[in-house]
Amino acid sequence: MSEDNMRVSSHVDENGIATISMHDEEGKNTFTDSFIEEFVFNLDKLEARGDVRVCLIQGLPDVFCGGAEKEALLDLCDGKTVVKDLVISERLVSTPFPVIAAMEGHAIGGGLAVAVCCDVVIAARESRYGAVFMSMGFTPGMGITTLLPELMGPYVAAEMMYTGKRFRGSELELKGTNINYIVPRAEVIRRAADVARQIGDKNPKSVALLKYALAAGKRKLLIDARVQEDMMHRISFGFPETRNTILDAYAH
Repeated sequence: MSEDNMRVSSHVDENGIATISMHDEEGKNTFTDSFIEEFVFNLDKLEARGDVRVCLIQGLPDVFCGGAEKEALLDLCDGKTVVKDLVISERLVSTPFPVIAAMEGHAIGGGLAVAVCCDVVIAARESRYGAVFMSMGFTPGMGITTLLPELMGPYVAAEMMYTGKRFRGSELELKGTNINYIVPRAEVIRRAADVARQIGDKNPKSVALLKYALAAGKRKLLIDARVQEDMMHRISFGFPETRNTILDAYAH
């Protein structure tokens, strides 16, 4: 894969701290097929190096990650394709190094799923976070049904999924969640970098062992999610009204 003009890039500093940057300005980091391929490509590169101690994931200042694109959702309605973005969730949970989500900007739908699959999550008070699947007529995916309660708590997660509401980070701070830090947007990257340095200082072999152990629960939850979410998607994407709801949602 040519790395010229890619919308996802990565680098590793001299201390073994990696950064994956999602910088698709035009598409606002939505999950096109090529975007997913580039994301996985960069994870492959980092895992192949063998010297990465921890990885920080960041998006655009205003949008961390936006989830699925309209065309992909319509193809699902028409039975032309199957949901494939769960691969990102599975890969993030299975990395041999801890992953930190630095959510400066909004994270919606599948974009929020990227965060719930990370090991440490930093959010911005000004930005909005939501599991908006039901607002578009179909049930949540990417492991959201099983992993979002781990991050938000079961009742906040249920409200997010049922209503599709986009909560500001400041609202989530008041509700109480398992998000590690909710800070002003301007401080998100600095806080994430500080946590990355603290992890990077530790014995990398022991960190890798701990990552494998702590991620075991998430791996099991993703297995459960694949079964139930695939079933719900086959049904909900088949509803005649779902296609129209998706079209209406992207028209605004």
